Amino acid sequence: MATIGAFAVIFDAAGWVLCVKANYGSGYWSTPGGRVEIGESPVGALKREVLEETGYIIEPGHLIGVYAKPYRDDLVLSFNATILSREPWQPNHEIAEVGFFAPEALPEGMGVIARTRILDAVANQKGVFRVFEVPDLED
Repeated sequence: MATIGAFAVIFDAAGWVLCVKANYGSGYWSTPGGRVEIGESPVGALKREVLEETGYIIEPGHLIGVYAKPYRDDLVLSFNATILSREPWQPNHEIAEVGFFAPEALPEGMGVIARTRILDAVANQKGVFRVFEVPDLED
């Protein structure tokens, strides 16, 4: 079954990007986000996932791009977003760490697809469509 994901690229005032480190799989770094549930809008999923993974309450902005992974039957929608406030957050079963990183110094263990989403946001892309055909690229 095809899955749709919604991920946020969020910059702080210094231009650093918010990243999360997964507490499962290979413990890779990515931007916050996740699967759109049945009956949920992509923007609703984005707000929910960012809050669950980081404690941040956000205002979604424009669609940066759509990132297709045909080998997994996945589509990922990447949006920019602005932080409105933060609720208390602690590492949990899903996310081990949360941090801001300079776009030119992203953390080790971040996959090509997540890096591409960030670089597209840095370049102020809107509505790009990218297809990733190689199955071993981490999200």
